[in-house]
Amino acid sequence: MGLIHIYCGDGKGKTTAAVGLAIRYAGAGGSVLFYQFMKPETSSERPILSQIPQITVLSGYTISKFSFRMTAQEKADAAVGYQQQFAEIVQLVQQKKYGMLILDEIMSCISCGFLPLKTVLQFLQTKPQDLEVVLTGRNPDAQLLELADYVSEICSRKHPYERGISARKGIEF
Repeated sequence: MGLIHIYCGDGKGKTTAAVGLAIRYAGAGGSVLFYQFMKPETSSERPILSQIPQITVLSGYTISKFSFRMTAQEKADAAVGYQQQFAEIVQLVQQKKYGMLILDEIMSCISCGFLPLKTVLQFLQTKPQDLEVVLTGRNPDAQLLELADYVSEICSRKHPYERGISARKGIEF
């Protein structure tokens, strides 16, 4: 039976937790489909995950700047791009060759209006029964929290950014 996991909160480590679960699942012989919303394809976890035969890191639609810096047209393009990407992901997992699906930063994609919550909820309610689904990001909608089997909230107590230290490659991205 495949369950639904959410890693959320304002702390660092949501993607890290999802990546760790992907590695654990692959280590047990399972196959994983991994996709990152709202991040460039240069994120440092991608190259190493791509080297693991049981993990498919899906390339596809990507953005190059934060949503609050986008023009109205760029936001409209992002909505089309991410909705098409999500439809492709749904088709891939319907083929049942993956036991786990990781949708990293999908909460941001939803909250920015690029991917309708209704579309995600419909997928989760009709997903293949044995598919494990991992969702990450800040501020998940209450309907997603209700539907999830696992909800882990990562809380920031202290972060170097507060001291003016910028995000570091290999640590934050």
